[in-house]
Amino acid sequence: MVPCEASENCGILYPRGSGPSGSGVAGSTATGSSGAQSTGSVGPQSRYLIIPKTGSSKKDTDNVSADLKKMVKGKNTIYSKSDDSLGVLFWTANISPSDADRLKKSHTILLSVKADKIIRIQDQPDHPDPSNNATKRTISAANRVERHLKRAPEDNLIRQSNALPQLKVVSQPSKEDKVDDLKNFVYRKEAGKGVTVYIFDDGANKEHNEWKNQPGNKRWIHAGDPNDDRYVVSGTEDDQAVDGHGTCVYSMAVGPKYGIAKEADVVIVKHAKLKKQPKDDGGKNGDGSDSSSDDEEDTLESATLDGMAKILEDIKEKKLQKKAVVNLSWGVSAQLEEASKTKLHDIIKELLENDVVVVTASGNEADDENHKEIDDYPALFRKDLKDLIVVGAVDNNGKTWSDSQGGDLLDLSAPGVDIICADGKKNIPQKQSGTSFSTASVSGLAAYFLSLPELKDELQVEGKTAEKVKEHILKLAYPRIDGEVKVLYNGEKSDLKTDKA
Repeated sequence: MVPCEASENCGILYPRGSGPSGSGVAGSTATGSSGAQSTGSVGPQSRYLIIPKTGSSKKDTDNVSADLKKMVKGKNTIYSKSDDSLGVLFWTANISPSDADRLKKSHTILLSVKADKIIRIQDQPDHPDPSNNATKRTISAANRVERHLKRAPEDNLIRQSNALPQLKVVSQPSKEDKVDDLKNFVYRKEAGKGVTVYIFDDGANKEHNEWKNQPGNKRWIHAGDPNDDRYVVSGTEDDQAVDGHGTCVYSMAVGPKYGIAKEADVVIVKHAKLKKQPKDDGGKNGDGSDSSSDDEEDTLESATLDGMAKILEDIKEKKLQKKAVVNLSWGVSAQLEEASKTKLHDIIKELLENDVVVVTASGNEADDENHKEIDDYPALFRKDLKDLIVVGAVDNNGKTWSDSQGGDLLDLSAPGVDIICADGKKNIPQKQSGTSFSTASVSGLAAYFLSLPELKDELQVEGKTAEKVKEHILKLAYPRIDGEVKVLYNGEKSDLKTDKA
């Protein structure tokens, strides 16, 4: 784990997307100053993140909005997000420390009024040594569920002969059939058609063949307040990560060569990238924060909540319940403010209750003795959000990756060691390792199952879709090595090579 130096004021995000009254479906507002200002305002204004209790009344949140309008100065704006069920999710506004204190004391519905925190995006380890000792989680025979295969007619099956071993694993019918002996990746022609996969990440490389040749409808959503000038120019449709993290995740979920849900629709929800902050003589950033990082992938706490809120908003507006999967190949450290954890939890809970499948990564810190088990969010929400799917990484033979975090909250794993995926800058492949990429495969598998007509009645159950999809994925998954974790399986059968020695 890379700590934020000299700081209790910084979280870690590692890549593994109506108005203030809360009426109508989720929405955002950006409101300028009404001209009225609070009296006795002391200190320079900076951007604050204001989080109310979930379900606060319209009257109470309107009162907060009214006070914020009196506090902001000049052309500064108030930005907010809301949801029809959850009410106002948060506001951000430029106010002074004295106004922040006054706001918190005046409104009991507010969980937190604090400076908008920098969250550091920490890239995944690359090219690890897969021979390292792996963390194991034993699955007892009593906990194994028989895999029920519904065989598809031959004319409904597609055989991908150029599939890499990491993809052949997905249709590996038994551990006795070794990956090296498999001829292809076998899947049904629906392959996610009609299902939308939301990928909240660094963006995607639109010039790569994995993007150009993917037949689904593709859209973009940009996290963060579009009026906040601390971000790099918003609205760009590319992969901002140095290592092409978002493009790799995209290709593993839905790419025509590397992905599982090859026919799915896609929404790229792009992290808001924070500009490098100039340091003052005291080593602080220009915005007064304590983060000493020059990492170009920094973002803000509010932008992470905003991206999640926009996903929820989009699904409700477009009525994609029962036909949507959200991929979260990242984690936020336990240093995240409690109010923000609460709000992130509430948004994910609302997604699950609205029949949206949510898949997240277990984490990549198991090489540290203090981090063998899952210890970051959203994966930690699995403690009470039982339908959240948490994914670890194994090599192509089913051995747990040494950095993959596990424990009781881990549901299953997928190949994530030295996998090949799409590059973020050029139209070439790249090699990556991490639970981010195994998570993307499971998201693709969830979309795949949701698209199969024969599973519609079983999976698309009102109020239980997330639960039913998870049950189906775990019913089919099985360990490729005795005593190891369950690994994803699509229920089909790869052909065996006829020329093996």
